[in-house]
Amino acid sequence: MTTSGSYDFTGYQVLVVGGTRGEGHTIASSFAASGASVTVTGTMMLRSLYDSDLSAFDYESVNLARQDSIDNLVGLVDHIDVLVLAASCHLPFGLPAGEQAFIAEAVRSGLLGPTFLTTRLRLKLSKSPALGGGCVVNTGAVRAWLELSSTPEAAHAQLVDTTARAGEQWAGLGVRVNSVTQAPRTVLPRQYAPSAPVGGSRVAGGTLVRTQQQRVGDAVADAALFLASSAASRITGHTLRVG
Repeated sequence: MTTSGSYDFTGYQVLVVGGTRGEGHTIASSFAASGASVTVTGTMMLRSLYDSDLSAFDYESVNLARQDSIDNLVGLVDHIDVLVLAASCHLPFGLPAGEQAFIAEAVRSGLLGPTFLTTRLRLKLSKSPALGGGCVVNTGAVRAWLELSSTPEAAHAQLVDTTARAGEQWAGLGVRVNSVTQAPRTVLPRQYAPSAPVGGSRVAGGTLVRTQQQRVGDAVADAALFLASSAASRITGHTLRVG
């Protein structure tokens, strides 16, 4: 169970990149339940193409592997208090190796992907009147983009380092930058892994039990709301591990 009721984000404008499903959708729903006006992004042109209920949010389409798509999204943003980066990396199937290598290097250099979007929005975030200023929350999805050109361990180290440097450099703008990542999970042998229906929960003795994925998703959402709240107004440059 999330603690969204513990926070009041009334009047906040929140952008959750990748908020159409999974962890991002949980985060977006938690902010909306706390009073924020939330916009979510996805890669599809229409919100109706998603199975998730997006009725509580505004919707915009963006492809983080294209600068023109990122620029278009930035142009649509008038005011923003919180930016949550939860869009996993999904490159087109069958992408030529040379083009994939180019995208990977551009992401690593901050010329594409979540880091580029954050940089393009930094001045708009700096205008937020929220206590502590505008807030950026990276999730583990950002690490997936960095893994295009490095190992998971190196990508995690880069995320931690990038978060710390951005937190220090952007403090003068009044923008806080933090990250929330999952701790490594133990993979059960296939024959012992519990099965679950499509809804993500299973029934045990007549009781609905939340799966590990759901619990971790809730924990990430709770951490994101905390980092965006006034209680964390002095916290920047940190990476929290949950799960």
